[in-house]
Amino acid sequence: MDEYNVKVLSPARIDILDMVEHMNTLPPELAQQRYDQFVEQIETLKDSPERYPLAKDAQLRLRGYRTYQIGDYTLLFVIKGGTVEIRRVLFSKLHYERLL
Repeated sequence: MDEYNVKVLSPARIDILDMVEHMNTLPPELAQQRYDQFVEQIETLKDSPERYPLAKDAQLRLRGYRTYQIGDYTLLFVIKGGTVEIRRVLFSKLHYERLL
């Protein structure tokens, strides 16, 4: 496949809004830099998203969840045909397995 479509599902959109709210507590230049880096990293999912590992949690792995660490956050996504569905964006120190 040449390029995947990347779709951010509603729960992940809410997670991103929470992340941005947290970033807004940082100096503006740093917050903008981190956000830009985050967006750039999400864009890399268009090419070869299968290079990211399946989730360590057995239940999530069985459901096809993959993880991608971006700074302090973990993206949880699945590949469905030609689409990458970003399902959650969670602070990495959380035990995200319990949230899904």
